[in-house]
Amino acid sequence: MSVLDEIFARQYELNKRILKERHGQDYDRLCDQNNQDKESIKQRVEWLLNYNRAQIHESIELEQELPWKWWKDKDHIDWDHVRIELIDELHFWVSKCQLVGLDPQKLAGLYAKKNRLNQIRQDKGYGSTYDKTNAAGVEDNDRLDEVLKEADKK
Repeated sequence: MSVLDEIFARQYELNKRILKERHGQDYDRLCDQNNQDKESIKQRVEWLLNYNRAQIHESIELEQELPWKWWKDKDHIDWDHVRIELIDELHFWVSKCQLVGLDPQKLAGLYAKKNRLNQIRQDKGYGSTYDKTNAAGVEDNDRLDEVLKEADKK
């Protein structure tokens, strides 16, 4: 079992417990991508927003640990606390992945594709000479496999 598999498994068990004990909900059902009925989608979106907001607030807590206020002195940074805030963000980030059906293997595959696209964008002058939309106005993210296949031909 990889480290990422272990992180995902631990987060799954924690979320399963919290949703059952505190909200009377079934995390297995919530994460099951085969459940596409209106109520399941509504609950999944609700929890995705909950986790996203929680992650945003953890990010704000991280920011508060750093000297971002240029008008104020901060002599000491508690790096251990910074690391804990990042782990708090990871908890919610993994939860979001699980809700949308990303397990560690799917995550790694999609990450590799998107990273490759980002490299292609940089190679082609992203932000200046590269337009991420094609003639039909479709963004490269939405035609990821096509863009990667085209890059492999070169």
